[in-house]
Amino acid sequence: MKRFIAPLLLSCGLVLPAAADTISVLRDNTLTLTQQDGKVTTILIKEGKDLEQVNSAGTWAAGTWGLDPQNRFCWTARGQATLCITMPMTVGVGATWDIVSPTGQVVWQAEIVEGRADLRQLSGESGHGDRQ
Repeated sequence: MKRFIAPLLLSCGLVLPAAADTISVLRDNTLTLTQQDGKVTTILIKEGKDLEQVNSAGTWAAGTWGLDPQNRFCWTARGQATLCITMPMTVGVGATWDIVSPTGQVVWQAEIVEGRADLRQLSGESGHGDRQ
């Protein structure tokens, strides 16, 4: 029986860290969400559950993020409603994927961009606390 339990526990151990792979990549890089009209929202996740974003209008906001039970990436910024998107959990820099609405339309194209975006430059402002 022990011969079956050890491989089972090992396989569980290999599956659980995979959920964090994309999040680990995002801590060192940038997530962009591009709408069909070309407008871009730029997101930087930070240690813990904090994030910063600049939306397509150039508005900077702090927020929080997490993973829901379906392993979707969810975030709230500026006290707005929580948004959740599907996110492959084992991708790296350069990965792109479509974010589809419940009606099946592509809402955004997500991409993990190498490096940390300069949110000050994107927002055209400076002095937002500990922004990177």
